Amino acid sequence: MSASKQTVLVTGANKGIGLEICRQLAAQGWHVILSARSAERGRSAVAQLAKEKLTVEFLELDMESEASINSAAKELIVRLKALHVLINNAAILPTWSGSILDCTAAELRDTFVINTMGPVLLTLALLPLLEAGKPARVINVSSQLGSVLNMGDGWAGYGISKAALNAATRKLAEALKPRGISVNAASPGWVRTEMGTENAPLTVEQGGRNIVRLVTDLSASVTNRYLEEKGEIPW
Repeated sequence: MSASKQTVLVTGANKGIGLEICRQLAAQGWHVILSARSAERGRSAVAQLAKEKLTVEFLELDMESEASINSAAKELIVRLKALHVLINNAAILPTWSGSILDCTAAELRDTFVINTMGPVLLTLALLPLLEAGKPARVINVSSQLGSVLNMGDGWAGYGISKAALNAATRKLAEALKPRGISVNAASPGWVRTEMGTENAPLTVEQGGRNIVRLVTDLSASVTNRYLEEKGEIPW
């Protein structure tokens, strides 16, 4: 997809993979909107990119709050004529190695609200802009930990929420295909971020590139897929 006059929104983008996605797409000439729930941290990230001579806009957006999602969508509908790509990157991982036997109600609830419900509600709220930008695409940043086929114990709330996000991806893909909007889930890999820890094998640059390539190299007609750098992940 050509970057000319193309607009992309990246959620949870004040640090880590989200910030790197914004950096790489802005460097390629995209109109990038960086969102974060903290206005202070979001504007700091925009300022950081500005020092690198990259122009990125900020949008305050808390994926845990339906009111914030609806407010942000209304703001964008005023600011934009169309949205060509939505990258649902925002997520939380409250317990890194927790077993399902130790999972708390709060962990399950919080991960599901932010990691699963948030992307669905934001996609629905932005449908008018995505339809105006068609062929548009939605990329839900998932994880190999969300693969039901490969799922073991550990990372309980996170893995369950990502499996649910994958299911939502398939539902949205089927529903939005007739409207010219593709929807895919994608894993950036295990990346050295605050969430991924220093033990991860991939750099932030590599993880960001694994998502960016789905915007720049993958046909907008490809939909209903669960992708990683090496190909597809079994649902």
